[in-house]
Amino acid sequence: MNWWINTTLVSVSLMLSIACAAQAETSDKKLKQSTPNVVLFLSDDTNWFDIEPYDRLYDYTPHNAITPNLMKFAQEGMLFTSAFTSTALCSPTRQQLYTGLFPVRNGAYPQHSVANKGTKSVVHYFEELGYRVALAGKRHIEPESVYPFEFVGKDIRGTEGTTTFGIEGVEEFIKRDKDQPFFLIIASNNSHGPWTRGDRSLYDADKLNIPPFLVDSPGFRKSLVNYYAEITDLDTEFGLVDDVLERNNLQTNTITIFTSEQGGGMPFAKYTTYDAGLKTAFMVRWPDKIKAGSVTNAMVQYVDVVPTLIEAAQGNVPNNIDGESFLSILKGLKKEHREYSYGVHTTRNLHAGNDYPIRSVRSKRYKLILNLMHESEFNNLTTLALQEQRGPLWEWQQLGEKGDQWAKTRVDYYVRRPAVEFYDVINDPFETENLADHKKYRPLIAEHRAELARWMKQQGDLGIKTELDACQHAASFKACP
Repeated sequence: MNWWINTTLVSVSLMLSIACAAQAETSDKKLKQSTPNVVLFLSDDTNWFDIEPYDRLYDYTPHNAITPNLMKFAQEGMLFTSAFTSTALCSPTRQQLYTGLFPVRNGAYPQHSVANKGTKSVVHYFEELGYRVALAGKRHIEPESVYPFEFVGKDIRGTEGTTTFGIEGVEEFIKRDKDQPFFLIIASNNSHGPWTRGDRSLYDADKLNIPPFLVDSPGFRKSLVNYYAEITDLDTEFGLVDDVLERNNLQTNTITIFTSEQGGGMPFAKYTTYDAGLKTAFMVRWPDKIKAGSVTNAMVQYVDVVPTLIEAAQGNVPNNIDGESFLSILKGLKKEHREYSYGVHTTRNLHAGNDYPIRSVRSKRYKLILNLMHESEFNNLTTLALQEQRGPLWEWQQLGEKGDQWAKTRVDYYVRRPAVEFYDVINDPFETENLADHKKYRPLIAEHRAELARWMKQQGDLGIKTELDACQHAASFKACP
């Protein structure tokens, strides 16, 4: 009798264990299925207004761009009209995006920089959540301990290949293990100079509209044809990635982000804290979670992306980063996020650069820019071309010498800036009229200056001293004065 009772108890216990294990496995599978994949597609040196959904949204943009895949994507998700990076330089922009920390605080504030050892990045946060985390395409990040990505695909800087990041490797990674969620960053090399990819026949130099903050000249028009050809090639790349998601039935459970990084390699965009440099195209699709075709004016910064995605993946957002989750914006539960966005530019360690630190703060309507060493001329590759008698600035200088006042003014203003700049970015979105000397704006300037000072203090940013210390944070490439 005792033998029968013991045998029965063992059998019941075994059945319960099997049932519990099966239930746990089912729950685990449901959790994996409910945890979203993430694809973050990042372009390179791309003006926000040269992405078609943005180019067609406003009456002051040039209306040149041809990006049908991104136009379709905008209709499937949420478009942000006020998304910003804090630095219009490739390396610090990527490192703030991947760490959730502003550049001075993570250490990677000059171009060609390294983040502070011990800094956590998206790789650490999402591997802890059970994700496979990989990067395809352009890197421009250091050290490896901060960014221990699995590298997939290729990094193509020329004209070969269907894409600049290796679409075949991307698909292999996505298909490899469907039971484990993935986080994939695709960093295209489009539309970084020298603008050699794409179909130039799509654009006619004579019919292009020149953005109002730049100068219309024949040589610049020809350059823009090459640039826009790469913009359309970028769009083709994005479409191929989306095709991979669709073929593998992954669109529904994937948060897909497109963002344009910083401004293009032309005057008053890259290397600056004007909106043409810091403002970025930013669109997000997450079917059944984000309302298709929605537009938000909420102000967000690149440092906010990591905490947003951590929260979306049901993780705990770390409290020692600068970013703040805007998941409630994506879900339509809130309309506002940040009151200010911030800019920090370091010219030391740029190719052909000098010591020229720039700091900025932007509210919904106004932008304050402080040129902390304005007595110097502003130097970089754009001004080097001027000295070598080539490029748009040189061509504009020639027009200025022939009596074109707008061309002369723009060349002079690019090279020599005042200590303080203040703009009404609603009425003057391309920041061509400096209001700093207008008496009526003094209270607003003081208010923005106080906010910028508060932020710099919180970041440990000492302004000029931070500029002069930049090469302590440089990677293998160094170009310090």
